[in-house]
Amino acid sequence: MTIKQFNPDEQLVKIFKALAEVKRIEILRYLYHDKNKHTCGDVEESLGMNKSNRSYHLKILQEADLIDLKRHGQYKFITIKEETFHEFLPGFLGTL
Repeated sequence: MTIKQFNPDEQLVKIFKALAEVKRIEILRYLYHDKNKHTCGDVEESLGMNKSNRSYHLKILQEADLIDLKRHGQYKFITIKEETFHEFLPGFLGTL
């Protein structure tokens, strides 16, 4: 049995890969500037995305620990994880 150690460099690589796409930055900007909780459908409608495209981008952002997805009934609510940005990219959210 191997125990995987947390490596901040690996986390940074995931974050940078997630931020290397314009649509994902648009999603983060939308979530950051409108502090309300948003459903996946809100993101899809506001940014003119289809369901599969939206799901793909949200999955990458979630794997990089940049957003949090919580299910409530039939809806998934999305919030930006500001603590991840403060830890790894201080000041970045202010540029959105």
